[in-house]
Amino acid sequence: MSLFNGFDFLFIELGDPRVYDWPLMSNPLKVLAIMGLYLYIIYIFLPSYMSDKKPYSLKTVIAIYNIFQVCSCATIIYRVIHSGWTTHFKLIGCQPPDFSDSEMGVRMAGLMWWNMMLKMVEFVETIFFVLRKKFNQVSFLHVYHHVSSLAMSWLVAKYYPGGMLSFTVLLNSSIHVLMYTYYLLSSFGPYMQNKLKHIKPKLTMLQLVQLLILFLQNMQLLAPTCPIANIVAYIFLPNLVINIQHIGAFLHLTETKYSVCAKQT
Repeated sequence: MSLFNGFDFLFIELGDPRVYDWPLMSNPLKVLAIMGLYLYIIYIFLPSYMSDKKPYSLKTVIAIYNIFQVCSCATIIYRVIHSGWTTHFKLIGCQPPDFSDSEMGVRMAGLMWWNMMLKMVEFVETIFFVLRKKFNQVSFLHVYHHVSSLAMSWLVAKYYPGGMLSFTVLLNSSIHVLMYTYYLLSSFGPYMQNKLKHIKPKLTMLQLVQLLILFLQNMQLLAPTCPIANIVAYIFLPNLVINIQHIGAFLHLTETKYSVCAKQT
């Protein structure tokens, strides 16, 4: 009984009641199952399936995927900005979400849910790697990034869907628009890649700046007056530190992550 009571406390009493009945939000079991299926597919099923097959090109599929990501991220940016960042929220300050049933509060919660779904869609990028037999790109850091991004976005959507934590979604989506656009254009061939080569170092720097800004912003979660539980900082900050510490490898891998096929075989 104490186990069930603890389960209810964690996932019903502590969670945002508005999102409880939304898909995948009642508890983490379904999301964990999806993560497990993802790991099974990329590490066991697809490598076995591809063992006697030639790499797939997937150039058209991946181009469409990149366009989808640009449009999805741009939409999230626009809607998040107009869900409190032009009127209520500021970069400096520890601000909780609007937990009311107001139009803006519910809209922001919905955007955090959609962001979580988009992180789940990004699992397909690893599948592209395996289907193209780019097994070296399926590194621990790459897989960790995908799994942890989904986990973090689920936690935000479940417990704090909005407020200062929505800035992570806003900034990350902005970087994604630039990165997916860059690699979409780069996939058009060597001529376009040569035209864009001067942009690549700047995008790399933006990735690093993004992580540092998010780290500093999330440090505010530890302020004694912050109404958001410290456990959020204890979960989010180490994840940012891991990415910052491995920034070189991280950027090298996300370079192919965002395009998935900037250079076709």
